[in-house]
Amino acid sequence: MYHSERAVDSFTYLGCTRSRDVNINVEVNNRIAKASAAYGRLRKYIWEPRGLRTTTKLNVYRAVVLTTFLHACETWTVYSRHAKQLNHFHTSCLRRLLWINWQDKTLDSEVLRRACIPSIYTLLQKARLRWAGHLVRMSDSRLPKKILYGKLSSGKSSAGGQKKRYKDSLKVSVKDFGICDNTWEILAKNRSALRAGITSGAHSVEARRLARRRNMLPEKPEPEVLLLLAPRTHVRRAGKTVMLGSDSSDTPHSSPT
Repeated sequence: MYHSERAVDSFTYLGCTRSRDVNINVEVNNRIAKASAAYGRLRKYIWEPRGLRTTTKLNVYRAVVLTTFLHACETWTVYSRHAKQLNHFHTSCLRRLLWINWQDKTLDSEVLRRACIPSIYTLLQKARLRWAGHLVRMSDSRLPKKILYGKLSSGKSSAGGQKKRYKDSLKVSVKDFGICDNTWEILAKNRSALRAGITSGAHSVEARRLARRRNMLPEKPEPEVLLLLAPRTHVRRAGKTVMLGSDSSDTPHSSPT
């Protein structure tokens, strides 16, 4: 039976949402919605019971929520707004899992340290590098490898800022992880060596990110500085010490010397 085709703005293929705009805005929202649903279904049985150990809860979070959350993330071309949105959901889930309230004023870096889980920024880069290594080891006849190394034979760039490419994100990840951009393809031929480099690079990237975060935080002033910055509550008027906001006829708080 013949079925007529129609144009659509987005469609789902292998669990991923593809849109006409050639970006992952819809995909990120769908991933967050599906991961939130998976987290909510386990609230009564895993997250809320006090009898389960925290390590068990974190293992379930990695196996169920995080895998649903980052499904096919190795193929994403991520902008900073996407990474911030994803990391916010990631840390929010961990805060509820670890019973950390907003009144505790706990930083996201401390939440990740307690959970022993990297940030979304690092997880995305790790997945991207592992997928790139898998593409390099493919045969030249495979379609994914042809798309990665292929170039357009015609066309021109549009006016204004250009859209971010997957290769651009890959180059940033290779540089951040301390892998030489000229020889990373040779390293990718050896799977164990590439994984070792990704693991060590992930630790260094996360350490640098936390160090930058600590440097951005203002230092707490000393007690003497707090006294200097305290608002004035008394002034001298006509030889008398009176409280601010009161009239000059108020009873003085101390006699003139």
